[in-house]
Amino acid sequence: MLRPAVLSLALLGPYLAFAQSSDTEIHHHNVVFGVGPAIPTGSSSNYLTTAPFIRFGYGYRFNKLFQADFGFEMAFGAADNQNAELTNFGQVLGGDHEFFVPMLGGRVYIPLPWNRVSLAIGGGGTHLHYSETAPTGGGYSYGYSSGCLTCTSRGGWGGYGMGNLSYFLDSSHIFHVGTNVEYVAGSTNGPQVANIPAVKVTDHWLNVAFEFGLSF
Repeated sequence: MLRPAVLSLALLGPYLAFAQSSDTEIHHHNVVFGVGPAIPTGSSSNYLTTAPFIRFGYGYRFNKLFQADFGFEMAFGAADNQNAELTNFGQVLGGDHEFFVPMLGGRVYIPLPWNRVSLAIGGGGTHLHYSETAPTGGGYSYGYSSGCLTCTSRGGWGGYGMGNLSYFLDSSHIFHVGTNVEYVAGSTNGPQVANIPAVKVTDHWLNVAFEFGLSF
């Protein structure tokens, strides 16, 4: 009965020891900003197009192996909204925005022999929110202004998996650059937003961000 537990401890022991040792050598707070393409995949490409997106992320690193993540991501114009909207300034093309917020999850760091290179994999959950807006002021309010003449939004929950490769620019491991790749899958439901039909659909995204980060 005890053999599986003993075997598991024997296998995990070196990793746990590595994770708990030298905690003072790591920075617990990690902040990143990234830009890149948000790429719809599969059937989602029938009504969504590749669009620029930005991401902000914060991670709290417990030890050398484990980190909890929180993030905010936003794509611009993936639904390709060409609908004319009436505003106080006349007719303008309605904008659309695709949010992934919050991004709640975690990651596991994979030990590497190179001191300045960091590799991690992880995943979690997220809420997808799509909106198209044309507010009374003539600018775009992302669906949250009471002055919106025509605002439409839809949303739903999903999950994501990620991989991250970073390179530290200094020996103190404060500044780093890297690439973050996410695969997001989630269902959205609600009224039509630009080219997205007014039915429940499951969307798939491949988000690639080129990041700059600060650890402290």
